[in-house]
Amino acid sequence: MITDNKQEGSISLILAIVFGLFFLGASGFGLWAFSERQDFKNNVDQKVETAVTVAVQNAETAKDAEFVELEKLPTRVFTGSPTYGSLSFEYPKTWSVYAQEGTSGTVLDVYIHPGVIPGLQSKQPYALRAEILSTQYDTEVSKLLRFIEQGNITSEAFRPAALQNVLGLRVDGALDQDTTGSAVYLPLRDRTIRIYTESTEFLKDFNEIIIPSITFVP
Repeated sequence: MITDNKQEGSISLILAIVFGLFFLGASGFGLWAFSERQDFKNNVDQKVETAVTVAVQNAETAKDAEFVELEKLPTRVFTGSPTYGSLSFEYPKTWSVYAQEGTSGTVLDVYIHPGVIPGLQSKQPYALRAEILSTQYDTEVSKLLRFIEQGNITSEAFRPAALQNVLGLRVDGALDQDTTGSAVYLPLRDRTIRIYTESTEFLKDFNEIIIPSITFVP
């Protein structure tokens, strides 16, 4: 009988401890829930105002981005001299153009950028550059092989949408020590066309507007 009483006492003690822990846990949860409820109740106006502000800011950002894209349309068309194959392509109408011709080296040199054209001696990357080089296509492509082998740039065959009989090359990556962008190289008789963006910031325009619209007289 003494043993039974001891067992009953042990069981009662265990149950008391379990219920005590349960009570403490329930009380703690209740206090936490009450605290959260009071915090929400006391700060609901501020929370709603913050949520509305964030939503408005996100909407304005999306609206601004959409406006910038729409402002680029309709596009403008650059057309070079017939002497150098009448190179032509479209570009956003919010971009400005500076072009110069020479008789050797780079026989056509075009700078295109949103708003004001940065100084030609500046180190600011241009949204778009277009060049007609006096060297042959194979010579220009051979200069890229080392960088392709080193993995600094990737390459793939490229055909202008309007000139499917012309085969060129597209490269993406480190165009030089200070420039990361994308470029296409195309043969033009005994010369080479090189069109490129000096910044990945303008890659969307490069891919969707400029590249698909390239045409010239081979």
